[in-house]
Amino acid sequence: MKHAKKIVGILLAMIMVLAMSTTVFADAETGTITVDNPIAGQTYTAYKIFDVTYNTDKSAYSYTIESTSSWFATVQTYAATEANGLTLTQVNGSTKYIITTTDAFSAPDFAVALKAAVSGKTGTALTLSEDGKTATATGLALGYYFVTSSTGALCNLTTTNPTVTIHDKNDIPFEKVDDKVSVDVGQTVNYTITGKVPDYTGFTTYTYLITDTMSEGLTFQKDVKVTVGGTDVTTACTITYDVKENDTDETGNANKFTVSIPVKSYTIGAEIKVSYSAVVNENAVAKIEKNHAVLTYSNDPTTNTTNDSEPQEETVYSSKIVIDKFETGKKDTTKLAGATFILYKEVTTGEGEAAVTSKWYYKWNDTDKKVEWVTDKAQATSKTTDTNGAASFDGLANGTYYLEETAAPAGYNLLDKPVKVEIKGGDTETELSVTAEVENNTGSLLPSTGGIGTTIFYVLGSILLIGAAVLLIAKKRMGMKE
Repeated sequence: MKHAKKIVGILLAMIMVLAMSTTVFADAETGTITVDNPIAGQTYTAYKIFDVTYNTDKSAYSYTIESTSSWFATVQTYAATEANGLTLTQVNGSTKYIITTTDAFSAPDFAVALKAAVSGKTGTALTLSEDGKTATATGLALGYYFVTSSTGALCNLTTTNPTVTIHDKNDIPFEKVDDKVSVDVGQTVNYTITGKVPDYTGFTTYTYLITDTMSEGLTFQKDVKVTVGGTDVTTACTITYDVKENDTDETGNANKFTVSIPVKSYTIGAEIKVSYSAVVNENAVAKIEKNHAVLTYSNDPTTNTTNDSEPQEETVYSSKIVIDKFETGKKDTTKLAGATFILYKEVTTGEGEAAVTSKWYYKWNDTDKKVEWVTDKAQATSKTTDTNGAASFDGLANGTYYLEETAAPAGYNLLDKPVKVEIKGGDTETELSVTAEVENNTGSLLPSTGGIGTTIFYVLGSILLIGAAVLLIAKKRMGMKE
């Protein structure tokens, strides 16, 4: 029995000596760590936790830590819990400890413990490439490294072997676009949210939840579709609609929905695409309507905590033309009621010699509360100015329009040509209401019928009487002379 104990002791000593002797193969080597998806504005730091030695063909490794290491207390505390599956074995009473693990060891759990103790530790900063696509640290002493970013999120825990590329688990791309900005009321706007399946390694469950909220000028069509890697997975997702059309719910949100995507069922890095649509309604006239989406995602494999992305917001608006009708030269004093207008735009179809330009007239569909355009002038919606000389055509997209006066105010001349109006939109609601100043001249006062004829008779009669008197006087004078 005594001989057996001696043999075991000798064997353990030989194993330790062999493990330590492998350093001769690693002395000249250094390592490189590269993050292949650095997030803009973040800094990355690599902290060496364990030293490593290995044999010539790198098929056998030995990890050690010195008791003088700033990380030793953290590792020792973690190893004190047997369930963590990590053991420290001192080498012959020296300051060096050999690291061994069992199947119970969890790299994500260990990383959480390291992250909690990173304050005050010294590491090596990774350098961002000129194109911003990678962040790299070179010339690293070989070892087992913990890499963090300035967000505090775990990137990875790895051995430089000697060159390792890792992925930032906090890289969650999230972008939203729409296909229209300026629209007629009644038009449909299509929205698309894109992302990608995150690195869910080490996560038991993973939250990937999109919440989208639309303002009251947008009527959500409840038509959410989800694809991952180009495959329709809508039925595999949990979609909840909270729609109160043209109204707001208790939290002040209108037309809201959420979609939860089971990302762990799909390939990491695959494109996620969520599409849906909304109709611009009458509440959007001369208003900037906003539609914003937020992604809630898991950020720690051990605590079930989540982060929210920066909101992705898209805007859409509809404008209006306001008529200001007044007498020429009296803009501020004489507003004209009773002027009737229709609105049209010119649409060109075909190209070159085959191009044809036609007029399309504004028609307001009061049943569906939307703008329609018709080629039949008789179907056009007309607007008549009130006592303030005002009338408006609502719910218009950017473009060039023409106001045609079909009836002038009593006592005023009908305009002989249309008034051109341009809508260009803008970033503020005041820019979405375009005023068209329209002036009218009064008609000329014509003479009464027969008036000028009577005047002529009076004049001629007077001339004849004067002539007769002159002749009579002349004749008498001639008689007296005789």
